Amino acid sequence: MKKLKINISLILKLRGFNNNNILKTRVFPKRLYLYIVYIFISTPYFLFSQSFFPFIENNGQLPNNVVSKVKLPGGAVFIEKSSFRYVVYDTKKIESIHNLKEYNSGIDAHSINVDFLKTNKNSKIILNNKSSYFENFYISNKSAKNVYFYKNLINKNLYDGIDMHMYISEDNLKYDLIVHPNVPTNQIKLAYKGQESLLLENGNLIIKTSINNITELSPYAYQIVDNIKIPVNCHFKLKKNILSYVFPDGYNKNIDLIIDPTLIFSTYSGSTADNFGYTATYDKNGFLYSGGTVFDVGYPTTIGAYQINYANNNVGTDIAITKYDSTGTFRIYSTYLGGSMDELPHSMIVNSYDELFMFGTTGSDDYPTTTGCFQENFHGGNNFMPSGLGVSFPNGTDLVVSRFNANGGGLLASTYIGGSGNDGLNTSQKLKKNYADEVRGEIDIDKNNNIFIATCTYSDDFPITNSLQQTNNGNQEGCIVKIDNQLSTIIWSSYLGGDKDDAIYSLALDKDNNLLVTGGTTSSNFPTSINAYQSTYLDSIKADAFISHIKNDGTKIINSTYFGSSSYDQSYFVELNSVEEIYIFGQTNALGNTLIKNANYSTSGANQFIAVLKNDLSDIIRSTVFGTGKGSPDISPTAFLVDVCNNIYLSGWGSSTGNGTLSTLNMPITNNAYQSTTDGNDFYIMVLDNMLNNLVYSTYFGGSQSAEHVDGGTSRFDKKGVIYQSVCAGCGNNNDFPIYPNPGAVSSTNNSNNCNNGVFKFDFDFPILISEFEAPWVSCNANITFNNLTDDIGSTNYFWDFGDGNTSTQKNPTHEYINSGIFNVMLISQSSSSCNFSDTIIKTIYILNNSSLSLQSIEVCKNQSAQIGILPINDNSITYQWYPSSGLSNSFISNPIATNSNSTVYNLIISNGRCTDTLTQWIYVDSIDINLNSDTAFCKDPILLYANTEGLIDNIFWSSNNEFSDTISTTNNYLAENIGTYYVIVKNNLCFDMDSINVYNSNLNIEIVGIQEVCKGDSIFLKIDNLTSVNPIVSYNWSSSYPLFFENNDSSSCFSFPDSSTYYKVTAINDLGCFIIDSILVNVFYYPIYDSIWASNEIIFLGENTALNILTEENVIWSTQDTLYNILLYPDSSQYYHIIIYNESCQLKDSIYINVMDVFCDEDKIIIPNAFSPNNDNKNDYYRVIDNHGIISKFKLEIFNRFGEKVFSSHNIEKVWDGRFKDKLLAPQIFDYYIEIECVGGKTMFHKGNITLIR
Repeated sequence: MKKLKINISLILKLRGFNNNNILKTRVFPKRLYLYIVYIFISTPYFLFSQSFFPFIENNGQLPNNVVSKVKLPGGAVFIEKSSFRYVVYDTKKIESIHNLKEYNSGIDAHSINVDFLKTNKNSKIILNNKSSYFENFYISNKSAKNVYFYKNLINKNLYDGIDMHMYISEDNLKYDLIVHPNVPTNQIKLAYKGQESLLLENGNLIIKTSINNITELSPYAYQIVDNIKIPVNCHFKLKKNILSYVFPDGYNKNIDLIIDPTLIFSTYSGSTADNFGYTATYDKNGFLYSGGTVFDVGYPTTIGAYQINYANNNVGTDIAITKYDSTGTFRIYSTYLGGSMDELPHSMIVNSYDELFMFGTTGSDDYPTTTGCFQENFHGGNNFMPSGLGVSFPNGTDLVVSRFNANGGGLLASTYIGGSGNDGLNTSQKLKKNYADEVRGEIDIDKNNNIFIATCTYSDDFPITNSLQQTNNGNQEGCIVKIDNQLSTIIWSSYLGGDKDDAIYSLALDKDNNLLVTGGTTSSNFPTSINAYQSTYLDSIKADAFISHIKNDGTKIINSTYFGSSSYDQSYFVELNSVEEIYIFGQTNALGNTLIKNANYSTSGANQFIAVLKNDLSDIIRSTVFGTGKGSPDISPTAFLVDVCNNIYLSGWGSSTGNGTLSTLNMPITNNAYQSTTDGNDFYIMVLDNMLNNLVYSTYFGGSQSAEHVDGGTSRFDKKGVIYQSVCAGCGNNNDFPIYPNPGAVSSTNNSNNCNNGVFKFDFDFPILISEFEAPWVSCNANITFNNLTDDIGSTNYFWDFGDGNTSTQKNPTHEYINSGIFNVMLISQSSSSCNFSDTIIKTIYILNNSSLSLQSIEVCKNQSAQIGILPINDNSITYQWYPSSGLSNSFISNPIATNSNSTVYNLIISNGRCTDTLTQWIYVDSIDINLNSDTAFCKDPILLYANTEGLIDNIFWSSNNEFSDTISTTNNYLAENIGTYYVIVKNNLCFDMDSINVYNSNLNIEIVGIQEVCKGDSIFLKIDNLTSVNPIVSYNWSSSYPLFFENNDSSSCFSFPDSSTYYKVTAINDLGCFIIDSILVNVFYYPIYDSIWASNEIIFLGENTALNILTEENVIWSTQDTLYNILLYPDSSQYYHIIIYNESCQLKDSIYINVMDVFCDEDKIIIPNAFSPNNDNKNDYYRVIDNHGIISKFKLEIFNRFGEKVFSSHNIEKVWDGRFKDKLLAPQIFDYYIEIECVGGKTMFHKGNITLIR
């Protein structure tokens, strides 16, 4: 061990370019690759914040044996020819000295060496990818000038046939050992020196230092075979201080072998006020954003944050939002958000400009909104108080959406969205399965930076545009909102649901910006498509899942289906893979293998499902269920991802929070799990291969005391499978949440008296290639430098297309544009070492030159909205102005919504303060139109209807219904032979228009009246009301799917017994021969289902109890007003107990009789013998008191001989006397006895007498 004292001294650094990023410390587990021709062994060691050039060359500023240095927040790593030396020091003490809290007495530090044993002396180290900047060092009496930084380091022939490659990936410093064919791996040995101790614990390597403990997690390996991940057994071997790798089962040396997920960081929020965790998201830099609720002052806000003060007036909740850096070691910003009443955050997303969008619900009429937002005022709804969340909404709720700038100091846009009912909360009792399921729903962003929100509402007047469903068909209805990024204009919005309760929990966008939504429904008429995988509602008691694919303009459902079984099923997340197959993740109570198809990994009867459906939702490709199979769900879903290689990631929590039955106990974990034990109250993280054949990885995550959970809301995985998870941690004032780094995390302790919003970031470290770059998006300078932000995977190649016909294969090219204009720049990254081999990204740049350009024209239909202009640019110096401004939602943004009835040309003036361009865009409005004549009268002769059309018409269709399910004419004319409403639609390749005409009978009008809702098996009575009496009706002709019964040959009324919902139709004819047809829909509902009603005892004595029970999943109410399935009674008289079993439409009644008998505590009920004969003849061998009726509750018996000795006593009536005293059988004699008895009901009896022992 080497303990150091470092005296603080001033080191002056002069830079050619200021890029002094703070590097964050992290020691990571080993990771290993085996490829076709060689082996990679990778060990991620340290976590960085934003360092793209971490390797500092040695130009004399370092000792001669050091080749390169990498800075750490608490030290540095020094790279030598065949070893690493890393030094860590006490950062807390430096901070205290810096803040003048203590005297500079030296800093404790610790140095550890990691040596590669028996390496090649002729190895050569190469630094690659030099930075464009440099530093100059002046230290004591020497200087080092032009010290450059590099992206990676290669040590050629570290061993014979083995190279080492060091680089940065996912903010981790890693090294790969590349073993060429036929080179043994057992020569790779690492010697650790300088640590206080070194040991293997549960497969992990524990390195103890004087500063802290370093853990390198046990290695995990898998191989990709035909795009399927196969786990490979791999572990450390430690002999004294020498570390090596062991593959006990061997491996296929011709394919990849990949090792090790990584915990990046985990931390508490540090709030001193009670602080619940709800939602989390990420940005392109790997920063984590957390959203929770806070109940008082004490949430740690940052200087310059938007709202630094707690605003709630009722000690309720404000929303609390914190943006953490990529290492979890400092807060970038932290803020309150809210009004004087309660708020809840549901879901968050960050756009490409690092602006955070938060979707939530509020009960405040003073929630912060911005000028020009869509809805400035609170509409509210009914009083509601969710269970367990600590909030109340006495004035109801509205949705809220808020947009923060990148530094959290400004609210760029914020709005209410809602109607007169409660909006945003899932309060349906049949859909709310898990604790905090009220706070579901999701927010997302499309390619144009427009915002989508998927949730639910009780409002009949929710702000709905001209879209696929404009009315609330039930009670709680799903709803979708697409709003511009200024939160000023709803582009489209729609209800989605049937006539019962529906809730949308998640959404996803396909490559054409069409929308996929999923959730749960209790509606038997939820809208499904003709080719739906499952077109009927299967669960009449609880819920079915649904998935709907909706056109990007909100006008129609592309495809839609139920999903599930005859038991409970709900889908909580939806994702698309690389070929746009649809994945859903949810809960089920399906029995056995009902939901298992084409999957090798499954647990029969388990209660979490993953299903993969065809893009048209016509069939299941494969599906599985996983978990313990205990008969109810194990976890509540919180995050879901299908990555670009089609691996499946998920997370969820299991705990008793909210008195639920969720638990992580016995959930399957892999050998390399980060946490292999659970108290049942933890998070569960899982990765499955794309074919649902193998469990790639799974782990628990949580403490040993607290019940970790979230209080609703969504967390997220990024494109590379890194999870950003929000947690309600430490509840009960515990400090057991796993913290990393510790010390170093923002807060290693729960500072509140109850809960803290914990977060964790966990990286599975799969070889996924994701292209990313940045450039000046708007520039007057035509010479553009492109900064490639793609993380290299092995040897990565790049191809650039600059959008002007020129290309490049450089990693960070500079390109000069000859002309001004708008250019789509494409970057293709390729690596044979990645699972996806290549990835493509396209971004737009604008080269300005004080000129005019034309944007692509847009064709729309009359009064149809369209988004015009260019994508928003993250640059406050850019200004926009449109003219004319008529028809635009906002004339000072880059992409407003235009709504026009006539063709219009718009001009956009865009300027960065130095040069200005004018962009021209035409909006062409199609003139298609149709007009029908006014409504017309009809008796019995056919009438000719005519449609007048304008514009280019390709097709015309007449129909008898507005769904156009039948076609009755394809010309401008239709000969109507019956009364009714006739619909006509005209179409061309872009637009359509529709009109209708009502054909009525002027001298005949009827209406069917009667019962329209019945329970199955009940009868209905229908009759005809003649609304015109001038000309009498002479006949009625009825038609129905069920038999009709008439009384006294009177056909104006009838009885019927329908078994299912059906129409009854009647044709009435008057004395002029005119006829009219009317119909009525009778809805038939099913009675509730129950098995039986029973009592634990139907005959009891007065004072005893009995339990009444019923087996059902329906609602019940007993005549005692109890609503439980099992109740305990102490009846004081014989009586019937009645019960009503009911659902939303029907009810059944049943009863049970409990006979209560009075208790007579005397010798008529209790037998007290006066003799017995213990002679072993099995007849009367024992003395006992007999209670045949079971009425004795307390008992005492004492027997004495003639000398007054107590020969027997008992308080148990079941205990018998065998005539022995002091282990001897007594001679025949007479004894005295005393009996004290208390019977049920409290009556007592005392008796004394004689007992004769006969031999």
